[in-house]
Amino acid sequence: MKIYFDDDASLKPLAGKTIAILGYGNQGRAQALNLRDSGVNVVVGNREDRYGEQARADGFELLSILDAAAAGDFLFILTTDESQPLIWDDQITPGICAGNTLVWASGYNVGYELIKPQPDVDVALIAPRMTGNMVRALFEQGKGAMAQAAVHQNASGHAWARMMAIAKGIGATRGGVIESSFREEAELDLFAEQIVWAGLVAWFEECFKLGVEHGFSPELMVLELYASGEAAEILGLMARNGFYKQMTHHSTTSQYGTLSRAAHLINDDIRAKMRASVVNDIKDGAFIQEWSQEQAAGSNILERLRQAALANPMSQAEEEVISLMQRMVSLPERDERR
Repeated sequence: MKIYFDDDASLKPLAGKTIAILGYGNQGRAQALNLRDSGVNVVVGNREDRYGEQARADGFELLSILDAAAAGDFLFILTTDESQPLIWDDQITPGICAGNTLVWASGYNVGYELIKPQPDVDVALIAPRMTGNMVRALFEQGKGAMAQAAVHQNASGHAWARMMAIAKGIGATRGGVIESSFREEAELDLFAEQIVWAGLVAWFEECFKLGVEHGFSPELMVLELYASGEAAEILGLMARNGFYKQMTHHSTTSQYGTLSRAAHLINDDIRAKMRASVVNDIKDGAFIQEWSQEQAAGSNILERLRQAALANPMSQAEEEVISLMQRMVSLPERDERR
């Protein structure tokens, strides 16, 4: 795997060009501000809502998405994944000119061919592996978020240089840019959402139920599982030190208990379900069809799932605990062993 840094990129492809940020949400705001601070001309297209108000407050003239698309040489498609196919034909395509560079921060719509850009434009992906607020915060600190990057369509013959200029402009080359593809970026996101985090959600709920069933108070179970912030600390240590290497920060009791029991908690049935989800839902696209149908029907199933999640006993038990944690200005310094 090759990682590209600042010395591998130049801002020259952006000189004299206009960047149109289409969608001023989490990534849109961060990338617009970073590009402007990099000396690039930026316009913002967004509807009249709180994000549009934020763009004005940040000193940008607010245009409609179509007007911004027509004004841009580089069009950053940064509205939500689900909104893009709905506005593509009416609000984006009419503003595209031959020779433009279209940029996504998510591989979902292009990777799964829900959107097929015209052949006379460059199509690139710069997908930071951080939330927008962290993309901005790291840039302001002189650092950068790592990103996946891809050239999907090279109509100009200069798409790679243009893509790397964008990566440099938002600060990604400070952190490191990894070459990928739209489809790989989308599949990795779905893998995390449907297997890693779905598994974690199910596991935490089962742990909560089991603990309460055996006499632990619901509030202390919530505190132990996530509300204390210890779980977030451990994930941070994993990122900084390594998944297993971070265990040196824990007691030997903790190390032995975790390492001796982990292998027994996964069985062949769970492994088979994980593999089926990767093959059928993610690789073969069954989830894409399911989710598109759910959106077209009004997202009623999603709303029912949300309401059920908020009504479950763990969500109820956390109310007092999280209020208590929020009243704390900051957590005290603590020994990282547990």
